[in-house]
Amino acid sequence: MPTWILVADAAKARIFQHDGPKDPAEEIHTLVHPEARMHNGDLVSDSPGAQANGGSGSHGMEEKASPREAEDQRFAKEVIDQVRHALNDNRIRQFYMAAPPHFLGLLRNAMDDRVSKALAGDLAKNLSKATGEEAKAAFRPKLT
Repeated sequence: MPTWILVADAAKARIFQHDGPKDPAEEIHTLVHPEARMHNGDLVSDSPGAQANGGSGSHGMEEKASPREAEDQRFAKEVIDQVRHALNDNRIRQFYMAAPPHFLGLLRNAMDDRVSKALAGDLAKNLSKATGEEAKAAFRPKLT
């Protein structure tokens, strides 16, 4: 059964697949997240609890995360959902992933137990522009 190598940052995720350590890694899927390039102000049309009359007070809802962080979390969930579907459909047995440290943490937070158990290794490194062979080489000798 194939293995996936997921390389991602907050703007783009690429999935490579290979059948064994000696087989080439072929890019099979790309997810693009254009919101990652937007400014915080462009991600929201109105801040929660904003008052049109200019009144004072702080009885509006407060955000727990910045708009940027919320978008990054949403994209991380979307990326992990791709892995989850492949596992549920028995299209892969395991996967490796690499992402910049902050986004790697968001990816890990988006995992459930099943996905977490299928994670064979990860790297806190931005390989989003790497070729399949470069991504594969980053996980040697762990790659099976």
